[in-house]
Amino acid sequence: MNTKGLALALGAIVAGAGWEARAGQLVVMDETWVHAPDLADSHYRVTPGIDVPEDWTSPVDWTQGSVWVHLEVLTKPTAQETKFQVCFEANPTYACTLQSPTYTEVGVYEWESTFAQFWSPPGEFVDWTQGVNKFACILKDTMNGKPSADNVGPETAALYMPTEVRMVITLVEPGSTYEPPAPVGEETTGGEETTTGETTDAPGTSTGDTGGDSTTAEATSTGLPATTAETSAGEPETTTSTGEAPTTGAGTTGDAGSTSTSAGASDGASTSDGAQDGSEAGCGCRGGGEGPGGAGLLLAALAWRRRRR
Repeated sequence: MNTKGLALALGAIVAGAGWEARAGQLVVMDETWVHAPDLADSHYRVTPGIDVPEDWTSPVDWTQGSVWVHLEVLTKPTAQETKFQVCFEANPTYACTLQSPTYTEVGVYEWESTFAQFWSPPGEFVDWTQGVNKFACILKDTMNGKPSADNVGPETAALYMPTEVRMVITLVEPGSTYEPPAPVGEETTGGEETTTGETTDAPGTSTGDTGGDSTTAEATSTGLPATTAETSAGEPETTTSTGEAPTTGAGTTGDAGSTSTSAGASDGASTSDGAQDGSEAGCGCRGGGEGPGGAGLLLAALAWRRRRR
């Protein structure tokens, strides 16, 4: 086999291996919403997209595996203990996952349920060959109650809602390893943001308050993660959304609030405000040397004229 043919064959093997790795799980819902007090019976329902299989038993029998629910609580009105549960409204009945861990603050929470652990009304069973009609995302209290205003009144409901959440539901084949989605703060935000230098909690664990002042390392508008580095003076410096290395050479004395845009780590020049660009300094020196050179020519001309006299 020639070199080109070998490269193509290796590429096909690598691509095939990547497909096999991704084939072990399937995201069936990724939704962000505000769970409001006036949602009837505290249910938020989502219609499955076109990528969700109509038959959950063939060609992949997902019912032999498990369901992972990834919950990001983005805002929360109080520290009231809260839970979430997902129910699959199907035919001829419905089936519900286990409930989430109890939480009191914003953060990321995940839980797994096998299909064997689902709850359905006694004596009833879902026909998974007919797929799912709706995903019902239900906010609950710790006593399995649904604290919407129509159930408990507006004052009690206000302890739980409104709350903005993102939920991702993933089906995982038996024997496959679940790979959680990136939290909202680690995705492209459309703005040019950099890291704050603070650490983050790993996905799948509950975190502290990550509301408006999130400590997650946010991606930049290019989809590349912002990074930090230290200058020779020991001060932290951030890169721009281009993902280039920060300027580390002498002369990067711009304002502390500005973000330098470096063409490469080896170039000591910076284009931030107040920076000392080496090329500009060179031009200044050359400009100052032009005067004495002109005067020398004038003196030589006068001396030549005296000699002629």
